[in-house]
Amino acid sequence: MQAALLGGAALSGGAALSAVGMNQRRPPMSSLPQMADLSGLAPPSAALNSQSLALGRLFPSLLDPDATGGPFIANTLSSKDSFAGYIRQGEPGNSVFLRQADARATIPWAPIFVRENNHLLRLPSSVTRQIDCSDLLVMNESSARYPVFGNKARKYEFLLPNLKWSGSKRLGTVGAVSSNHALQFALANRVADLTGDGEPLNCALDLVLFEVPGAATDMARLAILRGLVQHVAIAKNDVELVGETAQEYARNWLHPDTDLLVPPGGSNEVSVLGHMNAIAELSQFLDAAQAWSAPPDVIFVAMGSGSTVLGLLLGVHLMGWKTKVVGVADQDKSYLTRWLVNRHPSLPFVEGNVAKLARSTVEWLQKISFPGISPDVLRVMQHEILVPDSTSWKPGYGLVEGTDVAWANELKEAGLSLDPVFTLKAWRSLLTMSQAGALKNKKVLFWNTYNSFDYMPPLLSSLG
Repeated sequence: MQAALLGGAALSGGAALSAVGMNQRRPPMSSLPQMADLSGLAPPSAALNSQSLALGRLFPSLLDPDATGGPFIANTLSSKDSFAGYIRQGEPGNSVFLRQADARATIPWAPIFVRENNHLLRLPSSVTRQIDCSDLLVMNESSARYPVFGNKARKYEFLLPNLKWSGSKRLGTVGAVSSNHALQFALANRVADLTGDGEPLNCALDLVLFEVPGAATDMARLAILRGLVQHVAIAKNDVELVGETAQEYARNWLHPDTDLLVPPGGSNEVSVLGHMNAIAELSQFLDAAQAWSAPPDVIFVAMGSGSTVLGLLLGVHLMGWKTKVVGVADQDKSYLTRWLVNRHPSLPFVEGNVAKLARSTVEWLQKISFPGISPDVLRVMQHEILVPDSTSWKPGYGLVEGTDVAWANELKEAGLSLDPVFTLKAWRSLLTMSQAGALKNKKVLFWNTYNSFDYMPPLLSSLG
C-alpha cells in the first residue's frame, strides 16, 4: 500500500483534532495564572551556541549569507543582525523573510536542544535476537535532563524563531489533554532562547485540549499546563470534526487578540525542515560511531501530524539513500471522514494528512529554490521511500494490548522508553514486519520520537 502523495486533499492537522464537543460554550477568560519559574530547564547558552545545522555540510550555500541561489538559514543565536527591516512572505510561523522584494529567502533557525553523542542506542542482545534483521539501532530522541528535546524541539527550532520574526504576541494551539506538543510547546515558548541573549518567544498562549475517549484526564499534567499558559479550555469528544472545521471551532475558545492558531503537533511546511536536518545529523552520528558502512535499509517512525515523517522522507531523498521509511499511523478515521477531509475515502486518514503536507511543502521548497529537491520528488517519496502502515495503531488511539505492555517493560529495562500513542505502535510494526521475514538481512533503524523526561517533579515544584 502506498500513500497518495500526488492526489486528493487531506488534513493539515494532527491526531488530537479528531473530535470536539459541539454543545460547549467558550467560558469567560480567567485572570492570568501565577507563572511557573522555569529557570534551569534550558541547556546552557554555551552548549547551544556550539550547535550547527547539519544540512549546511550537505549544502554549504544554506549557511552562506553571500551565496546567490536558494535560501539562507540564519542562526539567530549567533547572528546579531536585526530582522526589523525584512519583508515577511507567508503566515506567521510559516514564512520566509526578504531584505527586498526580489531578494533571496531567509529562514530563521535557533538551536534549542543539544545534540548528544549518545543519540544512537544499541539494544542488548536479549532484545535484538528476537528481531530477524542483520542489525538494529535506535535513534533515541529522549533526554533525562531537558524537557524540550528531540522530536518536538526539531520542529520548534524553525517554528519559534519564525514566530518571533513575524512579531507574534498571542498564540493558541490544540491537542489532546495528554498532548506532547501542548506541553513541550508551552515550555519552549517560555524557556527556549531565540536571540543568544536569553530571550524566548514568551507569547501569551492559550490551549484548547480535547479529552481522549476511554482515558482519564491526568490532573497533575493539566495543573502544569495551567501554570504555563494564559488559558486552558477543555473540550469533549462528542462529535467527529476534522480539518478546518475543527480548527475554526477551536478558535472560538481563544482570546480575540490571538495572532495565530499553531497547527497540531507544530507541523507546517517550515517545521518539516527540522527532520530534513535530522537525517543529515543521523548520517554524522553513524559516521562518528562507525556503526554501519552504508545507510539504514529501513527506518521505522511514528506518523501523526506529518512533519516528522515527511522531513525524514525528504532527508532520505536529499542524501540519495535507498532507505525505506515505514511511517506508522497513530489512528484512522471512518470512510465518511476520509472523504470529507481529503475526498479519498480509500486512503487511510493519517496518510492523507501526510499527503497534503507533502504537496504544500514540496511546492514551497521548490518556490524558494531549496537545493537537492528534484522535480519528481513527490513520485520518489511515494513509490521509492515511504512504506505506510495504517493498521498497527489498533485497537485504538493510545490503546495497547498485553503484548505491547510486556515489550514496553522489556525495552525500558534496556534503556528505551516508548509511549502508547505513537512509538509503541511503531515498535509493533517493526515486530510484525520482522515476523513476516521482511527485515531479513536488513539494517534497521528505529526512530524513537518520545522524550521520556519526567516533567512532574521540576514543574510541580516550580508551581509551588
